[in-house]
Amino acid sequence: MTLPTLSTAPSQHERLIAYYEQAGPDFAEWSAGFNMHFGYFRSGLNPFRREAMLDEMNRQVLARLELRADGDDLIVDLGCGVGATVRYAAALFERKRVLGMTVVPWQVDTGNELNLRAGIFPRAALELKDYTRTGLKPASVDGAYAIESACHAQGPDKAPFVSEAARILRPGAWLVVADGFLKKPLESLGGLTRRLHDLLCRSFVLPQLAERDRFVEALAANGFDEIRIEDVSMRVAPSALHAPLAVPWFMLKKKLRHEALGEQRLNNLKGSLVSPALGANLLACGYFLISARKK
Repeated sequence: MTLPTLSTAPSQHERLIAYYEQAGPDFAEWSAGFNMHFGYFRSGLNPFRREAMLDEMNRQVLARLELRADGDDLIVDLGCGVGATVRYAAALFERKRVLGMTVVPWQVDTGNELNLRAGIFPRAALELKDYTRTGLKPASVDGAYAIESACHAQGPDKAPFVSEAARILRPGAWLVVADGFLKKPLESLGGLTRRLHDLLCRSFVLPQLAERDRFVEALAANGFDEIRIEDVSMRVAPSALHAPLAVPWFMLKKKLRHEALGEQRLNNLKGSLVSPALGANLLACGYFLISARKK
């Protein structure tokens, strides 16, 4: 009698944690402030100064929360990384509480240490939480955002992410998402675009990129209105074009130091190169700022 073989393959959750635990420190090469996202270019910025564009993305996202300057509102970062945007928000809104959520223990420990150094902890803190099951009380949050993190949720509409955001936001509060989206259904993508998409997802441990129209439908179905869709692909392009130069420079430095790169770190570099290549197909995908108000 042959017994069934139990699968020992790591789950999506386990692979995501392993990816960020191993490759996460490398983001310091991308951003001195540990911004783990692309930037936003506007008039007055230097397209060769990456950090300023990364911080501008933080500013653009937070502005769309439409929060008053006063008041001790609670802002939640859904998928906060090491908390660069949390720290930016805490500096921008000196009286508000900012809570960052991540499933990666290394990010919590590192981010809270940085918050302590900045003198903003515990007003601004990172916690080990799944943004699809936050444990927060209903209607207890005054504003929530996700910068290049909603893509880690399941499904083309990212419904688990959207429904939990809807549950925790108070009526009138805004959800703002900055991310890459597919402009058409995944199954309709052409051969090369589909291969680039799948390679990106394997590299960054994503189920799939969100499909813009289905994501917007999920927002409406979960009680959001005043949905605003902004295609900011051209605003993001100047920072995305830093990746093809940053990756070879990073690899050269590691080689000169005789530092070996493991699977997850190489995947991170691979994904960083694939992102601008996929983003170049503006008919199939784009970078969007999507804002929605909870009814």
